[in-house]
Amino acid sequence: MVEGNLDTIIDNPTEVIQQLKEADHFYICHFCKKRDQIEYRRCYWDDKSKIWETKNGKLAITCVAMDNEEHTIVGYRTFTDIFNITGRVAKFPTSEGIQ
Repeated sequence: MVEGNLDTIIDNPTEVIQQLKEADHFYICHFCKKRDQIEYRRCYWDDKSKIWETKNGKLAITCVAMDNEEHTIVGYRTFTDIFNITGRVAKFPTSEGIQ
């Protein structure tokens, strides 16, 4: 399991990126301006994903977002106003582990 707050991400972006690459998927806890509420979004890291700083000095993460209910890919999303990131690693390398 990968877990981190903003200080960890800002201090060690390379290490955090490596952990996100190794995670099966991760959840970003962020404030959604559109719905005016705190939300968790299931995501995963790929070659086009990145961590960067906005012109206003906010931490931003661009990654592949998934629908929380059906776990289908929604597309690339950029998250700001992030509170926490929690990564998950699969118990088995493939779904063939428990057949």
